Amino acid sequence: MKTKLFLLFAVMFIFSMNLLAQTYPLVTLQDIQGVPDSLLGTDPPSPLNGDTVRVQGIALVSTVIDPDTNRGVIISAGARWAGYIQDPESDLWGGLNIIQNDTNGVAQGTFFDLVDSADIVEFTGIVTEFNTTTELILITAPQPIPVQIIENRPNRPAPIELEIADLFTTSNGYNFDAEKYEGMLVIFRNVITSDRASNGNFKINDFNGHSAFIYNQSRYFKTGTPGIIPGYQPPLDGSYLEYLIGIVTTRTDGYYIVPVYPGDVGPVLQSPPVVSSIRRNIVEVTSNQPVDVSAKIKDLDGTVSEARVYFSVNGAARDSVQMTFSTSDSLYKGTIPGVVADSALVDFYIWAKDNQNLISVTPVDTIKQKYFYLVLNRPLTIRDVQYSPFGGGYSAYNNYNVMLSGVITADSSDIKGFGSTPLRLYMQDGTGPWSGIQIGTSGPLGTTVLNLNRGDNVQMNGVIRESFDVTRIDSLIALTVSSTGNALPDAEVLTTGTIGTSGNNVIGKEEWESVLVQYNDVTITAVSADGTSNFGEMYISDGSGNTRVELEDGNHSYHNGTISERPILVIQDATFEAIKGVLYYSFSNYKLAPRKNDDFVNYSTDVITEGNLPTDFSISQNYPNPFNPSTTINYALPKEEMVVVKVYNILGQVVRTLVNQNQSAGNYTISFKANELTSGIYFYSIQAGNFNQVKKMMLIK
Repeated sequence: MKTKLFLLFAVMFIFSMNLLAQTYPLVTLQDIQGVPDSLLGTDPPSPLNGDTVRVQGIALVSTVIDPDTNRGVIISAGARWAGYIQDPESDLWGGLNIIQNDTNGVAQGTFFDLVDSADIVEFTGIVTEFNTTTELILITAPQPIPVQIIENRPNRPAPIELEIADLFTTSNGYNFDAEKYEGMLVIFRNVITSDRASNGNFKINDFNGHSAFIYNQSRYFKTGTPGIIPGYQPPLDGSYLEYLIGIVTTRTDGYYIVPVYPGDVGPVLQSPPVVSSIRRNIVEVTSNQPVDVSAKIKDLDGTVSEARVYFSVNGAARDSVQMTFSTSDSLYKGTIPGVVADSALVDFYIWAKDNQNLISVTPVDTIKQKYFYLVLNRPLTIRDVQYSPFGGGYSAYNNYNVMLSGVITADSSDIKGFGSTPLRLYMQDGTGPWSGIQIGTSGPLGTTVLNLNRGDNVQMNGVIRESFDVTRIDSLIALTVSSTGNALPDAEVLTTGTIGTSGNNVIGKEEWESVLVQYNDVTITAVSADGTSNFGEMYISDGSGNTRVELEDGNHSYHNGTISERPILVIQDATFEAIKGVLYYSFSNYKLAPRKNDDFVNYSTDVITEGNLPTDFSISQNYPNPFNPSTTINYALPKEEMVVVKVYNILGQVVRTLVNQNQSAGNYTISFKANELTSGIYFYSIQAGNFNQVKKMMLIK
């Protein structure tokens, strides 16, 4: 440790002159994360969002396994270095995610890789919002600013004791009051596991329908990762853990807990029966048809003594049937009696007990995640397949083969995708909730799917799959186009507050997934919905609340700074008479995906009243400055002019044209994102009629 400190302080001395030139305020973690009393219960951006600051905290995890012998990172963040710090005294609003984007060459002079768990460290960086998580992005250019290790304590802080219910409101919704734990170390005791995934993720649950995601961000908890824990596997579903320790991270679909070191996942206290491979023998159930439900049920430390299927019809009192051992492969079967009523909803779950009287229920969450099917005396529709009445998001026909019909509402020329995001096709049968579905392109008919056009009336046979919380029909084995040029269903007019900004699988939002949706009379309330981390999505509102519109994937002319070759840059407070598109879900957010230019109706940038017109041309200094990777530029026009705003490098070469269009008098805001540019000095200029002005800005990565 002394050697490490000597090296660190020596390098810091070398850079002392540079550090003197870059003096930033020392703030507390609470200054960054705290929410004023008037905003408690919400998740606003940090009050210091975009500012460059110094902050101190105790490291909850080492950056690398060992700086000398194993430089593998512990917190997975691609090629970046990442970690978490916390208030040393565990005061609330005291956690923060630390990120270093550039880890090559000179950038290693931050010496972030030398930070050990329990070091008290000072970091210098830019406060940034990534989705709902506040981060500090370390300064690495023009010169890296080294971390300062102030003290080394023997242990991390004791974790804060929580119940899983603390993360939820009384209605089982996302509890913004728990934001005070973001980035902090917490512990849950006596929990049961479920949703075991092959990558190492799982869930912990209480017995009241509350659950939290256990996220394998630490490489100690990734399956198949050499050099950490070879052969690591998450606990089996239904395992009772004595405790689980982890760092709280937030997303709009809930809280994620990141265990860091092997001891953070406590020992398994008991092993009840493990239930898997639950299937029903009939895909499309009609009146009076009994349904056989099968499941593999094993007990790892004993024998299965009893298994039952508990079921309910249309929410009535729950009944049960005995499951009997069927084969040597631990397969059990039980039969749910036939139901007479057409359109009846039958839900069920599996209950099993072992010889130690330990009981498991699958799914663990029998409120939102229970299995179900419909009793139908008619052909299956998209509505039937999409319908998910309990808030779990899954279709009753998930992983079953079905036949569906509908009209193509978005073809391969509409939502082409961007970067690694694939193109998306959709079809719809009529209007209303649950009426749209995404079409996958895997399987032998994938090329044929790409040839479909808007207005085609199609019938297809494929498998229903749930992929990243979106339901689609995929792996088609039959596809027929019965007619072309049909009118598309009318877009469903919703208020922006209906979809809002969070709430994965909430029925009032989920029912519009993959449906044509329209918002009327909306204003752009944020050019980037993700603050300085611009992911091509903006916030709009009709007065009922913000919701997202994503601008990258569609084949249209609008952008918010991420696709500069498109001609129309949206600006703050501009308005649309209407925006329509297909409702999509990704990265914890519902968002509207417009297809082509006609989905944007009457874009207006005249956003101020006549009485408040600026009296002079002006362009402001960008902020923040220095910046990484985004900054904001404001300018004012006292009258209508042709406006050109460009960015130049130090050689005078144009690297980006931000505006090139006629604009009315008013105040304007540009969000400039420089992901692809290198660190250095840049200039930006405005030409509006006879007005010309140039300003300097600095990009540091």
